[in-house]
Amino acid sequence: MRWVIVSGKFVVLMLALSVSVLAQTLPELPSVSVESFGAEVRDQIRKAIAEAQTKPRDAEANGRLGMALQTYEQYEPATACYLRARMLAPTEFRWAYYLAVAQAAAGKHSEAALTFKESIRLKPDYLPAQLRLADALLAAGQSAEAAKLYELASGFAQASYGLGRIKSAAGDHSAAAEHFKKAIEQFPNYGAAQYALGMALRNLGQTAKAQEHLALSQQFKDSRPAINDPLLTAIAELNSAGSELLKRGVMFESAGKLAEAIADHERAIESNPQLIQAHINLISLYARVGQFDKAEKRYQSANAINPNMADSHYNFGVMLTMQNRPQEAANAFERCLQIDSFNAEAHFNFGVIIERESRLDEAAAHYRRAINNKPGHRMAHFHLGRILVNQDKLAEAIAEFQKTLTPEDEQTPLFTYALGATYARAGDQAKAIQLLRQALKSATAMKQTQLVTSIERDLRSLEKAN
Repeated sequence: MRWVIVSGKFVVLMLALSVSVLAQTLPELPSVSVESFGAEVRDQIRKAIAEAQTKPRDAEANGRLGMALQTYEQYEPATACYLRARMLAPTEFRWAYYLAVAQAAAGKHSEAALTFKESIRLKPDYLPAQLRLADALLAAGQSAEAAKLYELASGFAQASYGLGRIKSAAGDHSAAAEHFKKAIEQFPNYGAAQYALGMALRNLGQTAKAQEHLALSQQFKDSRPAINDPLLTAIAELNSAGSELLKRGVMFESAGKLAEAIADHERAIESNPQLIQAHINLISLYARVGQFDKAEKRYQSANAINPNMADSHYNFGVMLTMQNRPQEAANAFERCLQIDSFNAEAHFNFGVIIERESRLDEAAAHYRRAINNKPGHRMAHFHLGRILVNQDKLAEAIAEFQKTLTPEDEQTPLFTYALGATYARAGDQAKAIQLLRQALKSATAMKQTQLVTSIERDLRSLEKAN
């Protein structure tokens, strides 16, 4: 299906909101420090800088410098270069489009939306610009205008997903679910749409179907519909430094070969010190092998590149927890949640810390947020159940513990024991004895001797009383 939107209200909208670049003053070339980059990248950027300095009024030279900077996530200086190129060649679509993409990447969504509109005025049929404009409008809070653009692109999975997000934010979960379903029909492996549909169905009370889609979202978490975007492909092709080493390092980590994973991540950073994902991964990798000083240095490096990466703060919080530094860990998890409020693990870990401080209501709220964002989070159900027992809300506690019993693994005996003990406290002795016997059998089979001792003691007391 081809998306044709070159006439009617859309073009009127574009013309009415166009931004003149002709009257602006040409900004200075950005000052760029290349010392933090690897040798290969330094040479690449220095060459681009030299060309732009030699030809300061040449749009191509300025734009190529912007592309070189953008490929290494240097969005602010790239924006200055694209502004220069845009002003030197105001009818050239590339520079307007690249400028808008860089502005969006830097979090300047309102500015990006205006620039995307300018780019579309120059090339109305470039699909990636249309979709990115809608995304920028949505991120800038202009959902009504974004919805109009998504509707014009309803044949594409990204547009259906965008419409679903708008309906979900408005609390219309039924309409949101329909849009997410359409996005999945258009691209079945769309991980984000699978997750969003699962959450919408959960809000509609369709728990079983919700669980199916949430499971699929994990299976396809890194999958999304591709857009044929030759211009961004041209930028991506400039950056090969470190990417293959990073991919190999991730494969080693998945295989449990942590030493090899660390080595490849470090080599990736040598090739491209600005490769922030490598720094973020190393926080976790070094913590897992007990090299906490190195993990902390990688956290500092990641923050120096971009302090607004939620995974960086989360990994650091886990490392601090491993070192028994709870207050610092709490600060890290809170920072993560300020950036990504949907991070179930950060909600859970922060809840554990404040539960130990007897801030039970606050902890329970975070466990519920963890469950809302990851309904199968067994430990969140377990901890929430314990708080509810403490608050004498036994029926609610039983409901939470019941959600911990599957799948059956080494944690199941403990969870079954907790459920049985809660039934005992609620006065249902027969059910309590049944569950404790079940827990005892599982714990014995798994040779969990300390747990076996506790269960046997409580079971004897119950059986004696009956």
